[in-house]
Amino acid sequence: MFTYPTWVGFDLDGTLVSTAEDIAYALNTTLNHYYLPDIELALVKTWIGNGTTKLTERALDFHNNTNIDRAEATRLLETIYDDCVTRSSSLFSNAKTTLQSLRQQKIKLALVTNKNTSHTYKLLEHLEIKTMFDTIVCADTLKKKKPDPLPLYTSVNIMNCKVQDGFYVGDSINDVAAARNAGCKVVTVDYGYNHGNPISRSEPDAIISDLSEVLALFN
Repeated sequence: MFTYPTWVGFDLDGTLVSTAEDIAYALNTTLNHYYLPDIELALVKTWIGNGTTKLTERALDFHNNTNIDRAEATRLLETIYDDCVTRSSSLFSNAKTTLQSLRQQKIKLALVTNKNTSHTYKLLEHLEIKTMFDTIVCADTLKKKKPDPLPLYTSVNIMNCKVQDGFYVGDSINDVAAARNAGCKVVTVDYGYNHGNPISRSEPDAIISDLSEVLALFN
């Protein structure tokens, strides 16, 4: 059972926003710079969720490349992605209306993502949802990121709430682990980027197919 929350937190990629195509475009443009071939979108989707450094590592490992400077390649990826972050990314069904409904019910909203601040803010502003969040914690906001509980702890503290009085909505095992580590309930969508695995294996407290179902959990 879900009690009426004082706060609800959200992941970004694969939960609120469909970003895989733009991420894949930036990744493949980076690889092409080093004369490496493209990687299919379906595979890139399974790599999303752990930040740009890990994404770059997975792509270079896939090509069995050990010669390219990975820190340099990551910086190039981030620069390219900064220019294409709003190229085709779009909100998932009922994302905006769900956020609006939660705000109307005086529930505080947090965005906790492993995406860099510059990319996150550009995307949120383009999609016109940035002002809906009471706090935004990104990959480079703190020294640790999900699945460490620090980002969730920090966002809840900023909102002057208690972690057990709300829940987190995500799409991956990473999100489930972050919520479990923080001590709050977790809801997952079944359409996200969970590294190619069924999200049910991660045993969240609830699984939804549309973000509007968040409202029915406690109303």
